[in-house]
Amino acid sequence: MSSSNASRKSNYSHLAVIHRNHFTFQKDVNQSPDLIIHTDLDFNIKFANAHTKLLFKNAGNDNIANLMDAGDILFENSSIEEVKAELLQKGDWSGRVHFTRFDGVLTHYKVTCTVVRDSNKNPASFVIIYNNIDADVKKDSDLDEAVKKYNGLLNALSSGVIMIDKQGKMLACNKSGFEILGLPEHDILGQYMTCKHIKAIKIDGSEFPLEQFPAVVSIQTGFPQRNVIIGLQKEGKETVWVSINSEAIIKPGEFEPYAAVASFSDITPFIKSEIELLKSNERFRYVSNVTTDAIWDFDLQSNQIYRSEAFEKLSGYSSDEIGSNLNWWLDKIHPEDQASVKYKLENSLLKGEEQWSDEYRFVYQDGSYKYIRDSAIIIYDKGKAIRMIGAICDISEETILKQQLADEQKKRQREITRATIRAQEQEKANISRELHDNVNQIIMSAKLYMETAKNCPDDKDALLETAIKYQMMAMQEIRKLSKSLNAEAIRQTSIKESISDIVYNLRELQKISVLVHIDEYVDSKLCETARLNVFRIIQEQTNNIIKYASATIVEIKLLKADDGAVLIVKDNGVGFDTAKAPTSSGIGFTNMKSRTIILDGKLKVDSAPGKGCELIITFPIGKPIVQS
Repeated sequence: MSSSNASRKSNYSHLAVIHRNHFTFQKDVNQSPDLIIHTDLDFNIKFANAHTKLLFKNAGNDNIANLMDAGDILFENSSIEEVKAELLQKGDWSGRVHFTRFDGVLTHYKVTCTVVRDSNKNPASFVIIYNNIDADVKKDSDLDEAVKKYNGLLNALSSGVIMIDKQGKMLACNKSGFEILGLPEHDILGQYMTCKHIKAIKIDGSEFPLEQFPAVVSIQTGFPQRNVIIGLQKEGKETVWVSINSEAIIKPGEFEPYAAVASFSDITPFIKSEIELLKSNERFRYVSNVTTDAIWDFDLQSNQIYRSEAFEKLSGYSSDEIGSNLNWWLDKIHPEDQASVKYKLENSLLKGEEQWSDEYRFVYQDGSYKYIRDSAIIIYDKGKAIRMIGAICDISEETILKQQLADEQKKRQREITRATIRAQEQEKANISRELHDNVNQIIMSAKLYMETAKNCPDDKDALLETAIKYQMMAMQEIRKLSKSLNAEAIRQTSIKESISDIVYNLRELQKISVLVHIDEYVDSKLCETARLNVFRIIQEQTNNIIKYASATIVEIKLLKADDGAVLIVKDNGVGFDTAKAPTSSGIGFTNMKSRTIILDGKLKVDSAPGKGCELIITFPIGKPIVQS
């Protein structure tokens, strides 16, 4: 074979490989659910995958030459001119786009644009990937609605609900909880259960040990606690009696609880009545020989029982219907209670006890069963029981109320458990969405560049360098997400270091100019709790700026003030009317107010339409702070 023929065969083989690779690439791109478009620098379409062509196709114009003619495209916080300028300057751009199709349907996309350069490294064209996020937008809306319903449910409950962590710190409390405890938020949230403002006691007046608190027991054992009665004494105030149920919270896949939820109801009127009733019964036993109210006198030697006229009024039986022996009384006791009552009475007599009491169901003359509390003193002669003098009290209403209270507490506990599980699932969904919407898209961009590098040897180094850049961006996003969720890490670092990721996000990803001034003296004087709450306030407000402000400049300052420190977060965005905007009802604003209270500070919002917004928080430093 001649050298020229061999050369031609080699060239044909090379062209065949290129053709096969191009065919494979085209096939893969056309199967992608994303919209993949290749345009020149004026957004004239050079290539669009099959999914894109189907979306843009309409009866009047099957072939759309320019991307901007495909429909009504609205860029979030940007314009097409700004996008193009950033692309030519930075080499890439990503953001959200709202696209109204030719048929009037509004769709939402996560868009990633990348510059393709020629051999001289000059911009030659754009590769644009549209990822549909309609489902995520709906999920965001559904999540906001679920959070509102969840908070509304908790605050609508008549029972108090409180969450306590493994260290005994109180993390959350609903509206009824604050009202029952009679304490403001800063005396509850972030405090430990050994709260100096309240002393816990038992029914007998003795101190209630911390280790026996229902929530503590649930955290230590993992078992629920039911209907535990505790008295809460505040200095100069009347004792509040509560019935508490608690349930341990255990993360999926783990065995040890990390927190507990406790619900409690104010049963002060019931307990006061119970105490008075016990006192009344005690006095009644001493004076029973001179009173006529439902008194009975049992002669153990003759087996004869005398009952007063009050018993007739109580039970409805006439004097002729009331038997005078023990068997008549036993026959009227509910069959399920008879054996227990008889055993307890015989046991008291056998042990020589001076008192006997029991509660049981007794059939009245009308055939209905009522709950009875029956008490008596036992009189002995030379060690032998000869007589019992007792009094009967109808406790049907009290018993029914107890059962209703127990049923209500079970119902509330189920509601709290369901709400807790929903909150846990929502937290997982938030993290999952962040990983999918941001990190996953960056990794996919890196993958696209690496695959393109295989087919473009001349641009291989540049494409791989860009792919590495995207990989580093993904690592940075994961680190940022991890850090934002790690409260302990935030506590142990300075404010300036903690907000570095926030500043990076504003500058590099949101293209917002950021001015930062952190006074090192103030930063050094912040305790761990103060540092965490200052960070969370900055995090919350900058998120608000990204979502709503359309700002280009943000200032973050932490400065020394005459009476402590001042935190300022200011933007030059669209602003709002503070008299009309429902800031006080927003979850984010409520969180910032709560953290300001923990800081023992004051919060002020200064804004007007077109004038930007300035958040100012002043707070003391260098003294103990409420734990959070």
